Order: sequence, then C-alpha cells, then structure tokens
Amino acid sequence: MILLAIIGGIGFTFLVAFSTKPPMEAIQQAQSGLSYAREVEAEKYAPRMMVSAERSWQLAMNEWKYQNERLIFVRNYEKLKTLAGTTNEQASLASEKALHIKDSLQSGLSNKLKTVGHKIDHFQVNYAHLPLNGTARQNYSNARLRYLESKQAYERGDYKQVGLNLDVASQLITKSVSEAHGFLSGYFKDLPKWRRWADETIAWSKNKKAAVIIVDKFAHRCYVYHGGKLKREFDAELGPNWIGTKLYRGDKATPEGKYHVTKKKARRETKYYKALLINYPNDDDKTRYDTNVKNGTIAKRGIGNLIEIHGDGGKGINWTDGCVALTNDDMDKLYEMVSVGTPVTIVGSLRSLKELNGF
Repeated sequence: MILLAIIGGIGFTFLVAFSTKPPMEAIQQAQSGLSYAREVEAEKYAPRMMVSAERSWQLAMNEWKYQNERLIFVRNYEKLKTLAGTTNEQASLASEKALHIKDSLQSGLSNKLKTVGHKIDHFQVNYAHLPLNGTARQNYSNARLRYLESKQAYERGDYKQVGLNLDVASQLITKSVSEAHGFLSGYFKDLPKWRRWADETIAWSKNKKAAVIIVDKFAHRCYVYHGGKLKREFDAELGPNWIGTKLYRGDKATPEGKYHVTKKKARRETKYYKALLINYPNDDDKTRYDTNVKNGTIAKRGIGNLIEIHGDGGKGINWTDGCVALTNDDMDKLYEMVSVGTPVTIVGSLRSLKELNGF
C-alpha cells in the first residue's frame, strides 16, 4: 500500500509537472494592450474596434475559467492563448486608430481654435463696447464661454468635447459679428453727412479765424480747431445709448448735429464742475421729433434739452444723460479756448467703418 501511494504520488507529480500551463505571457500582453488602448481613449475615438477587443478579452477570461475548472491533466490552453493574442491585436489596432484620429483632430482643432479666438478678439475690440441689442451681446457671451471651455478641453486632450463646443462657439460669434456689423452698417450710412458737417465747421473756423468744437462719438474724442487747424483733442464720454442721434427726453443718447455754445457755466452754475450749454434741440432735431411722433415711431414724451459739454468725466464708461463729459483738467482747457457762439458739431464718426474695423 505504501509503495502504491508512493508510485501514485510520483505519477501525480509527473502529471502536474508536465501538464499544460496557462499562457501567462500572452495574457499579460493582452492586458497591457487593453490598458494602453484605454489610456489613449480608444473607446471614444475607435469605439467599434475597442468593443471587439473587450469582447475577445471576455471570451479569453471565460475560457481560462473553464479550463481551470477541468482536471489538471486534461486542461488545454491553446484556445485561451489564441483569444489573448486576438485581444492584444485588436487592442493595438484600436490604439493606433485612436492616436491617428487624435493627431488629426489636434491639428485641425488647433487651427480652428485660433480662428474662433481671432473672431472673439475682433468682436471684443470692435463691438463689445457698443450699445448692441441683447441678442448680439448674449450670443457673444455664450460664444466666449464655449470657446474657453473648448480651450480647456483641448489642453487636457479631450478633442471630441473641443469639437462640439467649438462648432457652437463659431456659429454664435459669426452670428454676433454679423448682427453687430449690420447694426453699424445702417448707422454709418450717415458718414457722408457727418464728414460734410465737420468740413463745413472747420472751413468756418478757418474763415473766421475762430475756435470750433467737433465731437467724434465713435472715437470718443473732442477736437478743438482754431483758424482751421487742430489745436487740442480730449477723451470724451457720452450717453450709454450713444449710437444714433438723440430722439426724445430720457433716451440716454448723445445728439448729432450742428450746434453752438449758448452759455458758459462756471463751477457754481453746474453740478458737473464746468459746462458749455449747447442749443439742443435745433430746428432739425425738432422737425425729426415731430415727424417721429406723428408717424408713431416714438411716443410723445418730450424732445429733451440741457445738453452740455461738461466736466466730471474720466470714468471710463459712457454714463451721461446725453451730454459730452471731459475730465476736469481737460474741461478747464476747453473752457478757456471757446466762448458763447462757438460752433459745436457732433458726428457719429469721421472715419469709415472699414477704416475702423477692417469690414
């Protein structure tokens, strides 16, 4: 009996020693291949190929379990080895495709990011400070938010998310620029009239050898000419709704037209340091107001008055009720250069829209 046990033990040891062993190298290669594929986001950029690799891996694991449950001397791991090899091959192909797609996306998205970023910067410089309608401004804000999200996603390599956000950002900023430009194009139809007013005012200055004031609203500048030559210029702040002429009392718009100083107000006569009162409304303003009320364009609420060039400016925003505001230092200089009767011409712009923003 002892001899039989010894012989049986030796035989079992022999069987264990020479039985088929799991293909650990193939299994480890398959695991590494799958791990790398997941790392390069193959499930996102090569989903079908990754599904095939994951399915092969699951079949391999099922086969391994099945063989491990069999008697040791009848186990056969050839099918497991084949499945592990298939998993590794499919995972490698998925990784390769994912990397290729990501490289292509990275290059294309980099250029698109630059293009959209340029449009947003262009809007910021040329339109963001304008009193635009709510839709144009909201589209710009949403486009900027989407662009920033795209930029962050790009930096962390989430290129699919970049593409989705960037497409929306591109559409929104293109729409905003189009709306803003259309808004300004309508406004700038008066450019020939504005230039004519300015030319006439400068010619009057030359002929009379006297001072005149020209306010360029779009440039936010106040120019002083004497004898037809530019002598001084100052930064100017306007009413919040400065695009377009003043239509009625309380519209927060700075008027456009040819006026003159009717009164110089010293410090005790105005709450805005010093002021030059102008003759708004002039005859053209009154005619326009009456016409607009008659045809129903505006309600009858009064045309407004008391438009001045005054001090207390330098706030960096358009804040007045329709007046032109200078810093107190600049107001001191302007106050000394002009007198009652000095022409004051206020225009939308002296430069064309193309000169201002390239469109």
